[in-house]
Amino acid sequence: MNQIENNIYNELLYYLSHEGELRWEKFKDAINRLTDYQPRYRPSTYLRSIARLGHLDYDPLNLFLVAVAPTAIVETSVPNQYVLVGSRTPCFMKEIIKCVSDTGGKLCKKLEQYAPTTIILRDLTEISFTEINNLGVHISTAFSAKLSKLLPIPNRVSFEPYKGPIPDSCRKFNHLNTLKYDKQNHLQQKNYGLYEIDQYGPPIYILKYGSDQRKVPRDWGEWLMLSTAGRKAGFTYYETETRIWCVKSPLQLPLIIDRCAILCSGFPPKSKNGFYHYSAVPIGVAYRLTRSLHQKWEII
Repeated sequence: MNQIENNIYNELLYYLSHEGELRWEKFKDAINRLTDYQPRYRPSTYLRSIARLGHLDYDPLNLFLVAVAPTAIVETSVPNQYVLVGSRTPCFMKEIIKCVSDTGGKLCKKLEQYAPTTIILRDLTEISFTEINNLGVHISTAFSAKLSKLLPIPNRVSFEPYKGPIPDSCRKFNHLNTLKYDKQNHLQQKNYGLYEIDQYGPPIYILKYGSDQRKVPRDWGEWLMLSTAGRKAGFTYYETETRIWCVKSPLQLPLIIDRCAILCSGFPPKSKNGFYHYSAVPIGVAYRLTRSLHQKWEII
């Protein structure tokens, strides 16, 4: 097999795998260098695109360090299919490719436009597992099914209060129309809302309900805002025949839920008809994902 084709997401993952962890400013510097100082997205978007696949970990409320996750192969819900996640470098990829091919397994790659290349392993034998383990790779079985049993269902008061004022220049989550963040006149703010405040570094998100204000991750904040507004249907549904779980675009899934849904198949979701489609999601896992978002269970 040829060397994995490079894109910015691969290069970021290779760089972080070499460093182990990076301060946020150095992570942004790496993006600027790799994009010739013309990044297409915010640094947080590049970060999330890699982290949602299980390669990175970070604290969204205190984005000080970005750390690479240990290398692991994760069993998906597709029989005899594993996905490689975590730390990787070009040299390590040569080792894993040789290890799998020499022990009777198969390794294939799928190039992604907005994510690192997906590495899928199939037909692994007992010898394959032993040799992979000898490379220092953790082997995780039934990962998504196990993770779905531990998914949090936070509410507004699960997050720390925010004491600062909401500035006039903030943007507000338009949960009734576009599902995007629009500039708002401070005088027209309602008694509740989710506000995006730009600052030096990643933007922060404030969930306001009356006099109560909470600093929240953007992903959880959006779903809590929808629930607060009584919008608990129409944003997710499940296709029983195809085992596809669908989430309305452009909503962001909380990272742990996004990762659980992706690792059912190992592949990032596809965008279709205004929804993100997550494939090979077992119905029990899809139900837990949906309920964790405070959404009603809808199947077709």
